[in-house]
Amino acid sequence: MLSIVTGTLNRVECVKNLIQNTVESNKKLELVLVDGGSSDGTVEYLKALDHPRVKLIEEGKRSYYWDYMNKGIINSSHEWVCQWNDDILIENDWEEVFNEILKDPKDFYLFSWREPGGNYVIYDSNSELVMNYGIYNKKVFREVGMYNSSYKYYCCDGDMSFRAREFGHSYKNLYNIKCSPVPDPNGKKALWENNPLEMKNYFDTLNLYRNKILPSNIEFLK
Repeated sequence: MLSIVTGTLNRVECVKNLIQNTVESNKKLELVLVDGGSSDGTVEYLKALDHPRVKLIEEGKRSYYWDYMNKGIINSSHEWVCQWNDDILIENDWEEVFNEILKDPKDFYLFSWREPGGNYVIYDSNSELVMNYGIYNKKVFREVGMYNSSYKYYCCDGDMSFRAREFGHSYKNLYNIKCSPVPDPNGKKALWENNPLEMKNYFDTLNLYRNKILPSNIEFLK
């Protein structure tokens, strides 16, 4: 069983596509959605749907990536957690993902994803490891912590996956598992925020991880 965790805000059409691509396509999946105060009918749609494997958490206000991911992880039901976005669709059958875990057990896995230009990429180097989409075993969150509250959006995924690797957790690149962003048909875009100070903090923190030091603001999964 696998819990897919993400946040959403005023993108009900994306949520409908997401549900079809996840819990409606495989009974081993749970979808944990943290809503940031949607006013476009997202919450009403989810409540009316009343899907047994869709868990809605009403945040009531817009929050940041680290916040809704951590809330989603805490409220997820299964030991495997999939880091996701509300506008991402997997191109493979989810059974292919389960087969990868069964045949080669690791602590976390990275999926290939399509950039706007059309190329599929996985970021993986000695300096940085970015898990835009993929799966963690919850033991990672218990041992090295969850998403870092120092960041708003851009750096949270890279910080988490780099930290897991630097503290000795095994991982695998699943180049054959591909996912793609699907634009909201209503034209609503995700709200990103970033700044140079945050980027500096990101690379400074990666150096802490290389020296096996955890920042004091890391929250651990119980």
